Amino acid sequence: MVSTFDLSLRHLDAALAVLRQGSINGASAAVNLSQPALTQALAKLEALLGHRLFDRQPSGATPTQAGHLFLARVERGLERIIDSGRRLRRSARLKPIAYLERLVSMGQLHALATVEKAGSYSLAAREIGLSQPSVHRAVKELEAILGLPLLSRAGRSMRPTPAGMRLVSAIRLMAAELQAGFDELAALEQAGAGTIRIGALPLPRAGLLPEALAGFTRNHPYTAITIIEGPYSDLLAALRGGEIDMVVGALRDPTPTRDILQRPLFEDDLFIVARSHHPLAGSNDPNPADLASYPWVIGAQGSPMRARWEALFVESELPARRIECSSILMARWLLLDGDWIALMSTDQFRIEQASGLLAPIGGPVPGSRRQIGVTIRADWLPTAAQADLLAELTAAGAKRSSGI
Repeated sequence: MVSTFDLSLRHLDAALAVLRQGSINGASAAVNLSQPALTQALAKLEALLGHRLFDRQPSGATPTQAGHLFLARVERGLERIIDSGRRLRRSARLKPIAYLERLVSMGQLHALATVEKAGSYSLAAREIGLSQPSVHRAVKELEAILGLPLLSRAGRSMRPTPAGMRLVSAIRLMAAELQAGFDELAALEQAGAGTIRIGALPLPRAGLLPEALAGFTRNHPYTAITIIEGPYSDLLAALRGGEIDMVVGALRDPTPTRDILQRPLFEDDLFIVARSHHPLAGSNDPNPADLASYPWVIGAQGSPMRARWEALFVESELPARRIECSSILMARWLLLDGDWIALMSTDQFRIEQASGLLAPIGGPVPGSRRQIGVTIRADWLPTAAQADLLAELTAAGAKRSSGI
């Protein structure tokens, strides 16, 4: 399988030149390559992709459907690197570099991003499949081109400098764009083919996301979907770095950073939940002292669910018996097995409530209403399959808003 880092920046730049100039001859002059060399570069790129990007005619080169789709992604991806280099040089009060995308190589970018992730040259070399001196040389060449240190030693590890971290972020966003280009090419051969990586917070994993995915996969059986679970901070970092495509869950107020967008799907309340035969079952307004006398399953420190739980006991001692757990499956098991209590959204105990196994104690927790939605990058351009999944999530959210 072709990886984004198997591509050549020079070949990508040459293909963009053909697109912009409309001919091999015009592109040859624009990128300072001979026509045979440019033609060979384009042929290698098309062979690697398995798609013809241009129809060549005496009057010029016209992009095919595959060419339009893929080169739009290439342009967005290379602009990440160009803009990052421009900003880094400006911050260091250095002169701008013309045509940075023609000076650096994909191998150099890959080496830097892999060392940053692995924390050492030796581990990065093993992952890439090159020798350690080759990886070290690639990073040093990149530093020489930019005129900036990108990595620094911290004990036995290599850590990115601030400039290095900003460039690594741009590299990963470029890779995400090129991967989207691969997916769009795959969809030309097999309708619905592609990849979607979803960051899932606890609440949507119980109902919203499975429902949306069930509808989506009926029409997109060949789309590869990966669900990544974790704390909000980790998922947000992965989203901003291009490692995942969207985060589904409770939205934050205010929006954490300017480079993301939050799309509300529905509003949700929290309930105090226990087994249907719990001693507090049927209580309409349980007091904090009664609630504190039973064991609790609670959310992780720093999560909105944890903050709402602590607010229940603002005028009393926190319950002494508690388990911190983000797994809804474990929480359900504990609630069904004893006198445990937990805060849950409607989706998280909907099935057990309908079966008579779990029940809310009282009504919605006052002040617990929150927006559930999808978080995406502000400049994200979804593939057709990704846009269809967003539509399924919107439909599933609308059903909840209407009480269905």
